[in-house]
Amino acid sequence: MEDGRKLQYVVTCAVSILTSTMGFINTWATPMIRKFWLDEADFQFNDEETKLFFNITPIGLLVGTVFAGYICDKFGRRTTLLTATVIAAFGSIFTALSSAAWMLYVMQGLWTFSLGIVWTVGNIYMAEIVDPDIRGGLTLATRSMFHFGSLLMVLIGETVSYRAMNNWIIIAPLLSFAAIYPIPESPYYLLKVGLEEQARKEMSRLQENVGTEDIDTQFEKMKTLVTMEMQNSSSFFKFISNKRYRKALIITFGLKLFYILSGTTVVQGLYITILIEGDIKLNPRKMVDIDVAIKVGIGILSALLVDRVGRRILLLWSFIGCSLSIAVIALYFGVRDYYTQAIQSIGYVTFAAVIIFLISNSLGLASIKEVIEVELFPLNVRVMAVVTLYVFGGLGYPLHIGVREFENSAGRVSVFWTLAVISVLGFVFTYFVLPETKRKSLKEIQEMLRGDDNVSEQEMTTIQERTERFRDRVISG
Repeated sequence: MEDGRKLQYVVTCAVSILTSTMGFINTWATPMIRKFWLDEADFQFNDEETKLFFNITPIGLLVGTVFAGYICDKFGRRTTLLTATVIAAFGSIFTALSSAAWMLYVMQGLWTFSLGIVWTVGNIYMAEIVDPDIRGGLTLATRSMFHFGSLLMVLIGETVSYRAMNNWIIIAPLLSFAAIYPIPESPYYLLKVGLEEQARKEMSRLQENVGTEDIDTQFEKMKTLVTMEMQNSSSFFKFISNKRYRKALIITFGLKLFYILSGTTVVQGLYITILIEGDIKLNPRKMVDIDVAIKVGIGILSALLVDRVGRRILLLWSFIGCSLSIAVIALYFGVRDYYTQAIQSIGYVTFAAVIIFLISNSLGLASIKEVIEVELFPLNVRVMAVVTLYVFGGLGYPLHIGVREFENSAGRVSVFWTLAVISVLGFVFTYFVLPETKRKSLKEIQEMLRGDDNVSEQEMTTIQERTERFRDRVISG
């Protein structure tokens, strides 16, 4: 661990505690709903109530995401993350007191609301406080801890009683609050709102053992970048229409769409069928455990590789693995009806294909797209862009319904071949459109998207003049 960046690693640990808490509490339903079915809970929770409980999830995520976009630019990244821990704690109080279905609805609403906040702001915060050469790895490390928290809930939830889990679960959000409270605010945000001295102080903390001259140089570059970016409009209309953001919009929305259509939900819905086809003696519930464990392990591997081999390479291999594994599943089900006995004897191939799909998807597409979403947009529209992308991601729900309708009309094999082709198109899109952002500063990424090899002397003079005008306006206002 580099001494000069020690606080950056400490902050990563703090944010990881928060994301693991989000994974822990938002996976509560996986072991606990089963306890209702087995009459191990304190009250009844029927199928209709369970369905309504799960329908709250996308609503809570959507509202939390939009709310995060509003307070993140108004009160800061750190304050927003702290707000999420408080909301999660209130949800945990309802869990401990739960004696009726409506209390679980409130709990789920508050928990998913807090998850929407953390999922939106966490990446933005990490991108703004971590150095370029470790930004991708540390950001992905915090995301993989979400799945670690999910795995903990699955393992612990199966061994403790319903009431014991509910009484003690509030410890997780309280621990997150304690972890997030001492971390520094993003210097980018502080400069954005005109708190120059505080921004310099926080930057010095994040680079604690770097020489004063180097900090001064870095701070001036950051201040110049913030001033330049904040000169541009932050309206939603300008965001979607301005040519300056067009390439970033195409890349990020394209990757988001390919992820939605990658087939993750379709494959997960086939777990029981694939276990039967492969004659694999495995409880379907254990398949869920394997799924989460793969996300944890491969998420950590992705974090270790992303700043070494790059975003593009991991995404390309991810698309290759997804397309080949889905093609194998399509081929199997396509010929099964004609060569039933011979094909079923190698049904384990479908299980292997599913494992490869989960590994490939977790290695790149499911995680790296979120790092890229934050890196490609300038400060004045960064929060708006991330919120818009997450709201756009909500299209996954109606699209999954459409996939089921397509399966009913055209057959399962047609769905699989379509998903395989989509992954191939994702590979082509990534290869020709996505630039590599590995080890590049946020400033360098913006220059790359604009096609600038460097900033001209004249532009630097203009920027300095804008900086002075911006500073005078803040002081006088």
